[in-house]
Amino acid sequence: MNILHVITGLQKAAGTSTFCGEVCNGLVTTGHDVTLAVSDPAAHDIYPLDSRIRIVAIDSITKTNSLNFYLVHIHGLWTPILHSVSKWAKCKNIAIVWSPHGMLAPWAMRHKWWKKCLPWYIYQRGDLKRAKMLHATSEQEVEWIRKLGFAQPITVAPLGTQLPDLKPITAKQEKVLLFVGRIYPVKALDRLIQAFAMVPPEVRRGWRLRLVGPDQAGHMESLELIVKSLKLEGCVEFTGPRFGEELNAEYDSCDCLALVSHTENFGATVVDAMAHGKPVITGDKTPWREVVERGCGWRVSNDPERLSAAIAEMMAMSDDERRQIGANGRRFVEEKYTWAAVVKEMMKGYEEVASR
Repeated sequence: MNILHVITGLQKAAGTSTFCGEVCNGLVTTGHDVTLAVSDPAAHDIYPLDSRIRIVAIDSITKTNSLNFYLVHIHGLWTPILHSVSKWAKCKNIAIVWSPHGMLAPWAMRHKWWKKCLPWYIYQRGDLKRAKMLHATSEQEVEWIRKLGFAQPITVAPLGTQLPDLKPITAKQEKVLLFVGRIYPVKALDRLIQAFAMVPPEVRRGWRLRLVGPDQAGHMESLELIVKSLKLEGCVEFTGPRFGEELNAEYDSCDCLALVSHTENFGATVVDAMAHGKPVITGDKTPWREVVERGCGWRVSNDPERLSAAIAEMMAMSDDERRQIGANGRRFVEEKYTWAAVVKEMMKGYEEVASR
């Protein structure tokens, strides 16, 4: 199958990039012909890709009549250049699969709506309606899509992970509550910091909150002011982004992961942490009900008081109790969230499009 994937950028520190890159890698591994179109193929910050994937500029796709693909898979919303791909595919009579990647979540739609209103009514809504299939990363995202009136088939394929080798447990003086992701308002890091501060000092003693990820829109500055006002300078640390083995080391050395965003269509860091055998604390606006059902951690409101209670409960546990919760998560990931399983689900969606 000759498949074109289209995404504006393939930055390493983004779940959208990870999904697109890993699906493309999996497709060529299983014998499919894959072309990946991005805005700037020469960008240095690009997700690691299999050498068999052709990387081209989006402009080069839309300005030629000589290319033909079995289907086009578009990632993301709101960008005029993606609209140009949609128009081009329509003219070429090529089926479109479209991944909103959480951008249709109620919170995301409200956020800076003044920038999205015109694109929505001029082209974005129509482009999505013309897609033969939509892709969601969770059943929660399916609900968001349906509430906006889109009735075509939706294939559900989550973000996956590469199962790491588990490192032997070593004694350490300091324990770490870890966040991995963008330093951005949607991640509710102000509430996470406040909740961390509200844990009784005798419980929190010996713990550090470590925030790993790139600053976006200058949000880190406001968080640093919160840290200072709460007198947590020695307990909260911003590290900047980590990739590859450095990021694996962050997961290996932490004792628990927290992801308590105002909205998440998926939350790949939850899978990554569980793959490393770590317990997780998630917010109730994330789709991770299974975390509680499978005994992998906590899912609570990101109200600072309730979140603080969950953090305190986790901190008060013994190392062995946390390891048992982490082991539950590792088994869960092995069953459902490897990239091979994700690519298999995505291929089922492509084959359904083909059958139509």
